[in-house]
Amino acid sequence: MQPAAVPPQPAAARSESLKDRFFDIRTLISFAILAFVLFFVLTHVQLDYRESLRAISQTNPLLYGLAFIAFYFSFVVRAVRWEVLLRNTGEQTHFGELFHIVILAWFANCVLPAKMGDFYRAYLLRQQTTVSGSKGLGTIFSERALDFLVLMSLLVISGLISFRAGVPHQFLPALLVGLAICLILIGGLVAVRFGHVHLERLIPRSLRERAGRFRSGLLSAFHGRLLVLLALTVLVWLAESTRLYLVVQALPLHVDLNLAQIMFIALVASLLTTIPALPGGLVLVEGGIVTVLVFFGLTATQGFSVAILDRIISYWSLIAVGLVVFIFSHRR
Repeated sequence: MQPAAVPPQPAAARSESLKDRFFDIRTLISFAILAFVLFFVLTHVQLDYRESLRAISQTNPLLYGLAFIAFYFSFVVRAVRWEVLLRNTGEQTHFGELFHIVILAWFANCVLPAKMGDFYRAYLLRQQTTVSGSKGLGTIFSERALDFLVLMSLLVISGLISFRAGVPHQFLPALLVGLAICLILIGGLVAVRFGHVHLERLIPRSLRERAGRFRSGLLSAFHGRLLVLLALTVLVWLAESTRLYLVVQALPLHVDLNLAQIMFIALVASLLTTIPALPGGLVLVEGGIVTVLVFFGLTATQGFSVAILDRIISYWSLIAVGLVVFIFSHRR
């Protein structure tokens, strides 16, 4: 899979490229790490699995179904936002094809490490539209920067509301790292905007044209409708938080978590998915959800029940849906 512009290939070749990437040594190593971490957790962490299964068996199906709807609604918003970003660069695309690409990209992120789904997304955009792969990748990077900056802003706000007196020392290092990444992202955007002449000298001549298209997509994506983009990004994270809130309400836990606490937990989980070591942040996200829920007063077993039900939606259902979409899209 190449994010840059390449000649169109038949569907069979595209299917083979993703299959090859799945069996790449780096992907296999990440799954080996995952297996080790999972084995360690199951054998060393004290959980009442019987009690957890009992709670899960009593899940309210209506609320849980609404949690599914909230999750997949976030993809609708993501596709709309990407359409706005591409329109800002002067490209005309259709919601349907972008929604299809976004689902496949998130599916790829669930089975591949290092956020390779983002590069696959640029590749699909090049194959299915007239947009340059490099330019498309630039809009994806701009979207990721917007996502992270808004996520950290909401995380800090929800954290301050939840903890009132101040952020506990357990979460302070993660927040500081997140804020440092925000500063790096802003600094990088400023450098690309004003220092591109100097940066261009560091790029091989054969890649400068692609780099120029990438820069165009990255920067021009923010040229207009900025308030709309911010509103759509906030809506994405609100949908993620709503999903977790509905999952908690669907379980017979009888706990009292306010909306700020739910948002903080959901955003911590989303932040952990950005760590590229494991596909989809698997195990890391579950551990993060349990850890924060325990901090807010739930037992580890209750937190485990929430994490399992939530990840059935945000990880395993996406693999199932993405696989179906992938198979049918390559049969056309």
